Amino acid sequence: MSQVDTEKPPATGSYELAIYRHHQSEVVPLKTGSTVVIGRSTDCDICIEDGLISRRHAELSIGDVVEIEDLNSANGTVLVRSGPDNEDSNTSHSTALAPCQRVRLHPGDVVKVGTAVLALKIRAKLASLPPSTSNTSGTIRLDPEMLRTYELVKRAAATEISVLILGDTGVGKEVMAESIHRHSPRKDRTFLKLNCAALSDTLLESELFGHERGAFTGAHAAKAGLLESANGGTVFLDEIGELPLGTQAKLLRVLEERKVIRVGATKPRRIDVRFICATNRDLVESILAGAFRSDLYYRISGLVVWIPPLRDRQGEIEPLALHFFREIASRSKQPCVRLTQAAVEKLRSHSWPGNVRELKNVIERAALLAPGGVVDAEHVMLEPIGPISARTVAPEPIARPPSNGREPESERARIVRALEQCAGNQTQAARKLGLSRRTLINRLETFGLPRPRKSKAPTT
Repeated sequence: MSQVDTEKPPATGSYELAIYRHHQSEVVPLKTGSTVVIGRSTDCDICIEDGLISRRHAELSIGDVVEIEDLNSANGTVLVRSGPDNEDSNTSHSTALAPCQRVRLHPGDVVKVGTAVLALKIRAKLASLPPSTSNTSGTIRLDPEMLRTYELVKRAAATEISVLILGDTGVGKEVMAESIHRHSPRKDRTFLKLNCAALSDTLLESELFGHERGAFTGAHAAKAGLLESANGGTVFLDEIGELPLGTQAKLLRVLEERKVIRVGATKPRRIDVRFICATNRDLVESILAGAFRSDLYYRISGLVVWIPPLRDRQGEIEPLALHFFREIASRSKQPCVRLTQAAVEKLRSHSWPGNVRELKNVIERAALLAPGGVVDAEHVMLEPIGPISARTVAPEPIARPPSNGREPESERARIVRALEQCAGNQTQAARKLGLSRRTLINRLETFGLPRPRKSKAPTT
């Protein structure tokens, strides 16, 4: 964990707040001269959906220094500071903040609100750090099944075969796609990552294929699409199962002809790209439901690779955790932390619904909370929830995606329940379900559910 900064306050506008919650994390820049309210209410500057957090829980005041004030919350705000008052860096101090009393935060301090962990950092220092070199595929390949998978992928990388990567959210599909690109003849060219669920229907076609001047309102100049910009390289289409049917048809033509037609154009343009696709959906089930084209599936599934969930790769948990600790130490230029056996056992006992992504966030939180660089079981903060998905693990790379053993009606019921709990707010419901908002909308359409009008949530 970063030591308390007793030096001169950092330059104006150089603070940021790292927020760790469930198996997700985000970093929020803090503007000097501003006041930031943290709470459960959507009116707060930082909204954290957590039943243990009050609607207006705490407030940050950002100036030359950062101060925090508990806004008389129901469950309190806890400040964790490692060794600030003595020379013993192996001790940490947890203090429950008195309501309505401002306390100064130092860079490296950690604040607990509900189940969320907040850490104050200095942007100036982070900005000067080298980019993350996280690459578990190159260093952590201990599970026998994963070893066989990577050997197969390495051989396939040298060819032009289309690869479809399947697996639950967070298992490392993007990392595997990057590994394929690095071992291919295209490794020195562009590697374009595109999340199909992140673009709206109206922007998707223009972004993928480009447009000519005057093709639509606002098209003041011709623009090459993303596929053209990646000419000679590799295109990674993540969340391919979320593509609208109309765009699927156009993508199929590109795969067959290796040509794109810009919006508003009449002549095609030839491109040279290699496609790698990924999804956490059962595409066979989507085909049967009429949500995915079978001809497109056969085009993208030259080789199908299944990545097992982390809970089925027990041998990788501890080495991955140590790998992430080494990354953190490299970025912060501090000694690497050590895991106690109790911490290792706690990591191994978890079901890891968020897979490798969740493990990485848990390790980042543990590194912040651990005094003196020793991570014990109490510093490993896990979410008490079951597996997000229960797919059947295939013993070898397969020719079609495995069924996830989940009936569409049960997923439909979960979506309906989440929308009811969030009073029709689709953004909040998507977050509760672990989906993107675009994915939720697509599934509403798949199940024939009307998009609800957001109503005012009941106050508590």
